[in-house]
Amino acid sequence: MVAVVGYTNAGKSTLLNAIANADVVAEDQLFATLDPTTRRVKMPSDRLALFSDTVGFIQKLPTMLVAAFRSTLEEVNEADLLVHVVDISHANMEEQIAAVEEILDDLGASTKPVVVALNKIDRLDRTDPEDAHLLEQALSDNPNAVLISAANGTGLDRLMAAVDEALREQMMSIDALIPYKRGDLVAMLHENGLVEAETHTEHGTHVVGRLPLELVGRLAPYWTANQQSEET
Repeated sequence: MVAVVGYTNAGKSTLLNAIANADVVAEDQLFATLDPTTRRVKMPSDRLALFSDTVGFIQKLPTMLVAAFRSTLEEVNEADLLVHVVDISHANMEEQIAAVEEILDDLGASTKPVVVALNKIDRLDRTDPEDAHLLEQALSDNPNAVLISAANGTGLDRLMAAVDEALREQMMSIDALIPYKRGDLVAMLHENGLVEAETHTEHGTHVVGRLPLELVGRLAPYWTANQQSEET
């Protein structure tokens, strides 16, 4: 699960529309997204991920307003990864980043892995010294960030690759021999994990790969000796 977060009007809904062929309201106004919108997205590794749009943050968001939006922001706490969309063309970009980070801290989500997407690069002129300096500074402050334009699709392939890799890092290596009668577990692994090797044996399907931590326990009864030795 991936939660798309960011300051209001940073381009979160436009990004979700672009990567998921969704039809999410994307307007230049406060709180255009009040109800969470979730879409299934096929990643470069062919895995599926759930991307959720969230309400746009603002500076000094009142505590009672955070409480009112709590249900909308539940996706943030439930997510395995956050994509922080930043409007790189905004004059107050740094303040907006700080505001988002503060609210994430208030929500108890400040320790979650984050991929930063520096959006709206189509609004900058790299031949202009001021814009070139802005880009250089933004990348210096966010060395692992990805430059994108959700509006025209620039950099979205690199962003999805970065998200895919970050999700992979949240997974655990697995080595299991799954009985043929539990084909549902093999399907679950293909849909939610990363299958690196799969062979059919006399006793079942031998799979080697990676799986999100919260799903690993479902395969525990079928660990091979290799998996058990790794755990010990």
